[in-house]
Amino acid sequence: MLAAAGMSLAALTGTVAATPARAGTPLSIVVSGNHFVNGAGATIRLLGVDVPSTEYACDQGWGYSSQPLTVTAADAIASWHADAARVPLNEDCWLGLNGQPSYGTASGYQQAIETWVSDLNTAGLYAIIDLHWTAPGTGDADGQRPMPDAHSLAFWSSVANEFKGDAAVVFDAFNEPYSPAANGDSSLAVSWSCWLDGGCPVPVANQDGPIDDNDTYTAVGMQAVVDAIRGTGATQPIMLGGLSYANDLSGWLAHEPVDPAHQLVASFHGYYGEACDTAPCWDTTVATVAAHVPVVTGEFDQGYDCVDPPTTPSSLTTFDTAFMDWADAAGVSYLAWGWWVLGTTSTRCSALGDPGDSYALISGYSGTPVSPDGSTLRSHLAALVAPGTVQVTTGSLAAGAVKAKYSAALSASGGNPPYRWSVSAGRLPPGLHLHSTGVITGKPTVKGFFAFTVRVVDRKTRTKPHTQNTGARSLSITVG
Repeated sequence: MLAAAGMSLAALTGTVAATPARAGTPLSIVVSGNHFVNGAGATIRLLGVDVPSTEYACDQGWGYSSQPLTVTAADAIASWHADAARVPLNEDCWLGLNGQPSYGTASGYQQAIETWVSDLNTAGLYAIIDLHWTAPGTGDADGQRPMPDAHSLAFWSSVANEFKGDAAVVFDAFNEPYSPAANGDSSLAVSWSCWLDGGCPVPVANQDGPIDDNDTYTAVGMQAVVDAIRGTGATQPIMLGGLSYANDLSGWLAHEPVDPAHQLVASFHGYYGEACDTAPCWDTTVATVAAHVPVVTGEFDQGYDCVDPPTTPSSLTTFDTAFMDWADAAGVSYLAWGWWVLGTTSTRCSALGDPGDSYALISGYSGTPVSPDGSTLRSHLAALVAPGTVQVTTGSLAAGAVKAKYSAALSASGGNPPYRWSVSAGRLPPGLHLHSTGVITGKPTVKGFFAFTVRVVDRKTRTKPHTQNTGARSLSITVG
């Protein structure tokens, strides 16, 4: 996100301790033509939220994150009927470069991210791992740069190698490529040719710093990043953001990198007030790309610009809905920025304490929405669940222990209760049983990770024609 670190960071508190990551996941996602399919071959879209702070907290000494990264937090995201969360990372913190992370260690940062991704998967969420903050040479990865640098290739070789066994992960190669010349604050330009193959000089300064055109590094192109990821044997989808902070996809198809796995995805970012923030632009650029490859809107939000407020405030309450309605019709995925608490539930500038932008979806990490962005997103995702269907609302299940009593109750919504439950795929840990009432009980007898799918059926309608609704969800239990 543009100027993500400038938003009331003092309101964000807390640290995350590293814990061992759980292995295995029942989720799977691959590119098929111009859309995604899951392990069952069904077409899916990535709909969810960005979870900020893992890109800056480690650099600024807050912790590995400035918000709780737990199964409970992941469940709160899933409770909005989301199926994906984007995880922004810091190049130096992951690699242990240039004195980073300022908090903890590189191995601790890596473990915290691995655990968070595992928790997201456990909650039924696909994880988009995003290279967000970078810096060339001996500089500090303290913000966004125009293009990847040499460290970015080492970053992706390490990250892809770590997550290549997780079929529920998508890689976002570089958050928001941009051309400093297009911003009018530099003579240094990033063309689409440089976007693909690299080689052009770009400023060392981050997007918020004063630019010196004599202090540059050589941009690394998207083809090299794709090659670094595929060089590890990782085959997951790779998102590639266009120019102008990923708001411009006009040259994407003509400069698409070569991918032997055929798993490339276009990444679009859409904020109110940017050049491409209307349906005519989405129709002529985004939809054109979406006809050939999947498009994921890695970030979108109407927000509120406190420095230069829009002259038509009503647009602040219509942009999100207009974009999501358009994306639904076009088959485009989208994730809103950002799942974080900024210390205020108001979008009025006077409530923020200092000039800036308000892009918060929630006022509490249990998932309490902030209006208009959070409330609009939550209600929109809920409306996409077909009326009359049954939705399994259990996000994750607690771990168990061998020979220890275990009990967990599954939950569902919609349809016509009461519900009847069963296991339709996979298996429960030996010693546990799912009762038709939705309660899992018993004493596990074997250690391990057990993935399974639960099926819920509601009661037949009393009137003819008798109809019955079903729902399903992939879950897992770890027995230690």
